[in-house]
Amino acid sequence: MARSCLTLFRCGVSLVLLMACLPALAAAPAATPQPPANAAELLATLQALKASVDGTQPMTPDQIKAALESIDRNAPAMGRNENTIRAAFELVTAYDKAFGPLWVSGRRFSRGDRHHHVEPAPDIHWTIFNVMQAIMDHVYTLGNISRYHQLFAGYKFGSSANFPGAVAPPADPSAVYTVNIDASYINSFKHVVLGEDLPARRPTGAYVAPGAIVTVTIPENLVGTGCQVRVGANSWDMSRKPQVLRLDRVSLVFPLNTNQIQVASPLGGGIYIEVPRGLNEGIVEVSFQNAVRSPFFCSTPYHQTTNQQWLQTERNFPAPWADFQSSKFLMQVPTCWVTQLDDPQKLMADWDKAMTTITDLMGLPTGWGREVEYLQVDLQLRGSAFFPGYPTCNDRYSPKTDYHGYAQNYLVRGPATVPDYPFHEMGHGFMFSKYAGDREAAVNLLTVAVLNRDFGVNLEEAFRRSRGITNPFCTVDTTAITWMMSLHFVQGQPMSAVERQYQLKGHAKYVDVVRLFGWGVLDKFWKSITDEQNRGISWPIDVQDTDRLTLQLSKAAGADLRPLIAFWGIPVQNQAASDAAVQAAGLPESAKVYDLLQKYKSLVPPDNAAFRAFALKRWGHQPRPTGYTTERSHAQRWDHYDAAEAAKVRQRVQDLLDRYFPHGRP
Repeated sequence: MARSCLTLFRCGVSLVLLMACLPALAAAPAATPQPPANAAELLATLQALKASVDGTQPMTPDQIKAALESIDRNAPAMGRNENTIRAAFELVTAYDKAFGPLWVSGRRFSRGDRHHHVEPAPDIHWTIFNVMQAIMDHVYTLGNISRYHQLFAGYKFGSSANFPGAVAPPADPSAVYTVNIDASYINSFKHVVLGEDLPARRPTGAYVAPGAIVTVTIPENLVGTGCQVRVGANSWDMSRKPQVLRLDRVSLVFPLNTNQIQVASPLGGGIYIEVPRGLNEGIVEVSFQNAVRSPFFCSTPYHQTTNQQWLQTERNFPAPWADFQSSKFLMQVPTCWVTQLDDPQKLMADWDKAMTTITDLMGLPTGWGREVEYLQVDLQLRGSAFFPGYPTCNDRYSPKTDYHGYAQNYLVRGPATVPDYPFHEMGHGFMFSKYAGDREAAVNLLTVAVLNRDFGVNLEEAFRRSRGITNPFCTVDTTAITWMMSLHFVQGQPMSAVERQYQLKGHAKYVDVVRLFGWGVLDKFWKSITDEQNRGISWPIDVQDTDRLTLQLSKAAGADLRPLIAFWGIPVQNQAASDAAVQAAGLPESAKVYDLLQKYKSLVPPDNAAFRAFALKRWGHQPRPTGYTTERSHAQRWDHYDAAEAAKVRQRVQDLLDRYFPHGRP
């Protein structure tokens, strides 16, 4: 299994996310072996469907259903010869004329409900969808484009006007556009990150207009190295999505086994050179004939776009998608989001700053051989929830919306405006070591770091925004009270994974470390782990040996942090062994930790009235028994919390003070 094919986690549910490890243009789900595709049967089916669509010989619903089954069964034969290709092209053209192109006509389109085994209606619209997908999957090969050049020239799907968007072919088909790309992808560290085995994707600023045939020329030293051309950056397979907003697979990949190839797509799309991991050919020049230019802002050492160039030229190019690239960050956004973007230099400088802060926090170098993060926009999420990936695709747009040239989206407004999910998912992709149970908690720390360290957001607000919370009452201190009012705290039980995930108290312990010792301690902590990994010392993603991780964190702080970590629900597992390890490391007791725990003890609501006042401010209403974890716990205490309960809570904190500070304040 590839190193990047590891256990990952999606929002809400833990699972082995194998799809995140596969090439971005994922294959359709494996099916039961079928008989060989029959090109003659396929041709007859395509011709019959066209006769039905144009009204010459209408088909009954049962006949259309049988035709759909034939299309699905024989799809691999779609590109075998000129007759089937021509018949498929003519069928889609006839459909576009008779009904209007899919999605452009405004018709809603659904795959059905797979959870309840309800398949999409086998009507003519779903049949044409399958024909178009088969064309994308099986017809557009280098051999076919070269062999049937006249057939492919000018052919496009009418639905391309909806996605990825309409653009006319170049006025001068003989014009050649040249650009430099980085043909090296060398990763120098051993820590595993998501998608590291996938090729690095290099934008070019060239775009294939639907129906155009573009000649791509590369230097001889790239021929046969595994480099490939991708047309269309939106490379996630949407075949598992119930709502069908575009073809499932819209990205085409062509191998570079000669120094010149011709590429095309009935949908069109940006042109990218994909560089396999391990290749080290440096900066090379590639050229494109008959390509449309797309807006391209680049701030790499070998290609620097200025604001003036952007304002006067780049943002005015007609292709519907724009690329923004630095050595650390890459994104594709709809061009309609950026035609009024005035300062891309600051935008990319801010993204670079955020990437540096995150890699510093994670203890990793900023030079990865490819970008630290690759974000992309699509018509819908590529999963049932937010996911990490290369590219990460958690942001949507509508082709029918007027964005006035500058979308209200963090991608083009900058990381200072980031919501809670982008860096959360990015954290999953880093696969960094964390306490077992922290998988959906520690990843929130990346947002806190970027907002606080890079953009001057005070720590409390950055802490809130890491979970999308706007209630100013929610601070680290009130989060401590929230935890202390939980039954597990009073009972001396660990904070469960469910109590940590997607909640402030899950990553509050790290923010407390920052409050007491500064961000540098966390930088040093995770760097110590990646340094050990580079030396061959194993660290899992979910660390079950929590004493080992707490010792590592304490060494970074230069103080015994066990009482603080134990306060936040991760108690020592083996007290005697832990005591010996702390003593051997020469880690002293911390007056800062002592004072903080004393402060937390003083914040315990003394009686029922104080607890209710706190809970109302925290939740905005009386805690509900049907609420999520901690709210449910608070609901149980609404009528029963009293001075005696308050004394139990304070005693729990005092027990930590007595255990770790037997002589009082250091």
